[in-house]
Amino acid sequence: MALTSLEPKLVWQIFEEVFNSTPRESKKEGKIRKKIVQWVSERAKIEGVNLQITEDAIGNILIKKSATSGMENVPALLMQGHMDMVCETDKPEGFDFDTMPITAQIQSNGEWVEADHTTLGADNGIALSIALAFMFDKNPDIEHGPLELLITVDEETGLTGAFNLDVEALGITSKLLMNIDSEDLGAITIGSAGGGDMIFRKNIEKFQSEEIQGLKFFELKIAGLFGGHSGVDIALPRANANKLVARCMSAIIDYFNVYIALWNGGSKRNAITRESKVVFAISEDQSDKMEQLLNNEKEAILKYYLPHEPKLVINFKESDPFSLLSNSDSSDLIHLVNLIPSGPLQFSPSIHGLVETSNNLAVISTTESEVSIQISARSSVDADLIAFRRTMAQLGYLLNWQVDIQKSYPGWNPEPNNPFLKFVTQNYQEILNKEIVVEAIHAGLECGVIGAKIPGIQMVSLGPTVENPHTPEERVNIESVALLYKFLILFCRDLKNFS
Repeated sequence: MALTSLEPKLVWQIFEEVFNSTPRESKKEGKIRKKIVQWVSERAKIEGVNLQITEDAIGNILIKKSATSGMENVPALLMQGHMDMVCETDKPEGFDFDTMPITAQIQSNGEWVEADHTTLGADNGIALSIALAFMFDKNPDIEHGPLELLITVDEETGLTGAFNLDVEALGITSKLLMNIDSEDLGAITIGSAGGGDMIFRKNIEKFQSEEIQGLKFFELKIAGLFGGHSGVDIALPRANANKLVARCMSAIIDYFNVYIALWNGGSKRNAITRESKVVFAISEDQSDKMEQLLNNEKEAILKYYLPHEPKLVINFKESDPFSLLSNSDSSDLIHLVNLIPSGPLQFSPSIHGLVETSNNLAVISTTESEVSIQISARSSVDADLIAFRRTMAQLGYLLNWQVDIQKSYPGWNPEPNNPFLKFVTQNYQEILNKEIVVEAIHAGLECGVIGAKIPGIQMVSLGPTVENPHTPEERVNIESVALLYKFLILFCRDLKNFS
C-alpha cells in the first residue's frame, strides 16, 4: 500500500482498502455499498465498537454510534458525504473503472496524493475515510455526542441518493448536519447552486458514402484540455472540446456540403469536456479550401487558449470512410452545438466572483440511429435556471430536436445567521489558527435536498483541500487531511457547549 506512511494512518488505510480498491462509478455503487457495510461490520466486531448500520431502498447507508460517557445529552451530529466518484482517465489505452482499483501515489514533493492518470476519488472518498476513521478511533481523550454518518449514492450524476433519502427508514435524528464534500480547508460552505440536465436527441438514418461520388473523409480531434468540475471550475479560462469542434465545423458549414459520420465528445455531465472527435466528409474538389479554413481557425484557437491550456492539441487528418448523416442532419447538429452556450452565463451581482448561472455542454454521442447532446445547467437562482432551460428547449425545438428536460435539483440558500454556522466557524478558526472563509459555491451539494427532507436542520459543509476534481489531475493535500481530522476530534468534544 502506497499511503501507509501517512497520518492519520487509519484514514489513509480506509481510503486505500475501502474506496480506492473498490469500483464506485456513479450509478454503479453495488460493490462499494457492500464493501462499506462489510468493512464497517468486521472492524466493529474486531474492535468491540457498537455501531448500527442501516440502508434505505435506494442504497444510502447510515452508520450510528452512541455518545461517549457523559456526552449523552450533547446534540446529535450528522456527518454526510457520497460514496460514488467521477471516473475519468487520460491513459491512451483507457482504464476499466468497473474492475480495476485506483492506484494512489504520493507526489514527489510529499505534499499531495494523486492517482496514476485517473481521477483519484478523493471527491468524496477521503472525507468519508476521515469520518469512518473517527468512528473507530480508540484515543481515550475522544469525546462525542450521538454520531450519525450518512453515505449517499449517486451524488455526481443527479443527487439520486439525496432525492430518494428515506429519513424515517434510516432513523435519522440529528438536527445538525456537517456535509464533508467541500474541497478547500479553512472554507465553510453555506450555499450552493441548483441545477438540471437536458438531453437533445435526433433519430437519424445514415447512408453509405458510396451513394455520393467524390467524397473525401477527414477526422478532427481536439484533446489535451484540463477539463475540470463543471461547477467549481466553470469560471476558469478552460476550453470545452465540444465547443471548439463546433467552432471549427461552423467555419466550414456555410461554404460546403458537410456530411458527419460520427461526433463523440465527453463522457460525464459534470465534467468540462477534455476531448472531442468528429469524422466528416466533403467533396474532394473542395478539400483544399476547407483545410485552409480549418487551419485558420486552429491558429486562432491555439493563439488564444495555449496560455491557459498548454496541452491543447488540435489534430486534423484524412480518415477512412464511414456511413454518414445527411447534410441536413449534419447541419442541424453543428448549428445546435455551436449555438448552445457553455461556461459562465451570469455572475452574482452581490457576491464578487461567484458564478450565478452557467451551462456545461457535456456529452455528444452518435450511433447508427441516433445523435444525442447532453448539457448540464446550474444556477443559484431557481427562476433563472428554469428560464435558461426553457430557452434551450425552444432552441432545440426550432432545429427539430427531441428535448428531454430532466429533473432539476434545488439550490442551497445561505443562512449566514445560522447558530450552528457561528459555532463551527469559531471552532474551526481556533483549531486552524487562521481566518475562516464562509462562502457559497457554484457547485451542487446535497445539502439543499437533504435540508428539505429534515425540516429545521442546521447545515454547513467543509472538507480537506482537493484540487482538480473530476479530472485525471485530481489530488488531495496530505496536511489538510490531518488538520481536518484534528478539527473533527476537537469539534465533537466542544459540541457540548453548543446550545
